[in-house]
Amino acid sequence: MPRLLYGHAVTPLMLRRCWPFPVAALLVLALTAAGASADEVGGDADPDWVPLGVVMLDGVAFPVIEDHPVAPIVSTPCANQIRLMAGTRLDTVDIVIDPGHGGPETGSVGVGRLYERDLNLEVALLAEQELTELGYSVTLTRRTDLHMPIRQRTAIASALAPRVFISIHHNGGAVRPSDDPGTEIFHQVNNPDSKRLAGILYEELQETFSAYDVDWVDTVHQGASSRLKAAGEDAYGVLRLAPEVTSVITEALYLSNPPEGRLMADPEVKAAEAAALARGIDRYLTTDDPGSGFRKPFVDPAMTGTGTGVGCVDPDYTSWAEVSSGYTEAEHEALVAAAARLGRSPDWMQRFGVRTLDFFSRLDRRASDVSSPSLRTPDVSGTMVLTSSWTERERTVLRRVAELYGVTEAEAQKLGAELMVVLAGRLG
Repeated sequence: MPRLLYGHAVTPLMLRRCWPFPVAALLVLALTAAGASADEVGGDADPDWVPLGVVMLDGVAFPVIEDHPVAPIVSTPCANQIRLMAGTRLDTVDIVIDPGHGGPETGSVGVGRLYERDLNLEVALLAEQELTELGYSVTLTRRTDLHMPIRQRTAIASALAPRVFISIHHNGGAVRPSDDPGTEIFHQVNNPDSKRLAGILYEELQETFSAYDVDWVDTVHQGASSRLKAAGEDAYGVLRLAPEVTSVITEALYLSNPPEGRLMADPEVKAAEAAALARGIDRYLTTDDPGSGFRKPFVDPAMTGTGTGVGCVDPDYTSWAEVSSGYTEAEHEALVAAAARLGRSPDWMQRFGVRTLDFFSRLDRRASDVSSPSLRTPDVSGTMVLTSSWTERERTVLRRVAELYGVTEAEAQKLGAELMVVLAGRLG
């Protein structure tokens, strides 16, 4: 006679007292009824893309790829997708600042081994402070020396849908003497707002740097323009990969030119550049100023090859002591009742269930050489959330079970609880 488990009909099972026994078969039957398949939980992707914000954790922005009540799927700095169990959700900001380069991608190098990656970050942090004082909300793509591919930087901008996305750089390579600073600003070729922002930022930076008496260098691209591929699209991924966001790249001065490199090493000059960027963004957002210094778009398909993220390695962002699983009200009620029958807590049911899964699966593999049991993935999006704390040693078991069944740690935790509900029912 079938009995109900979480509202589903489940045929009673007789557990053999001898070992080993076909536990995989037990779990397939019991948990197939109790769990929900990936097809049932999910569905076709919505063709109308909507920005989902980011999760902020230790100053790092993780763009949300897929929402989830327990733990969203996010993209890491190295553009890997994980479920992130910690952090604070941020839906949108006014301005996203991208300090260009980072990690092994140093960018240009000035006198005294002043790396562009470090200078970009210093100026970005100062610009953030200036903009915050003006009342704007601001997020940086990186706040430390972090390796990050361009597609991750644009994913952050797309997820936050800011009014302005600015990628801060400092140039290298020019040798042609100039009477004026060689400031270059690049804008999206088909975005009038991006072009206007570029023209305003060019004015502010050029006026700021012109106050210094330096032997400048420049190229024919001094000013505000668009660098294109042969097909006519933006050559820079920062501008091309987030077309829905008004984006620009600033290349302030030539760090490779020793006089300009020495100038940019001065903290006062860094602060002056940051203030100029903030003024320019504020002008763009609060006035109709058209900007100036515009040049025609030019085709230059030769790229440096940086920004691909090759060799990028993420820390273990998933190594947190707390793991949460969501249950429906009926599932939670059944779990609490089963725990009471065993004289245990729901938290114990989750943790002991995982260890039991690990033990059973090892016996099954020895008996039948089945290395990966086939189970339907449980739905952990329920509103009744149960969080269990794991020591690092215990969490090794949780990870092993999750990997074995091809599920997340939260889903493995719920699998364990569901197994304990089934066993408590048989013992009751």
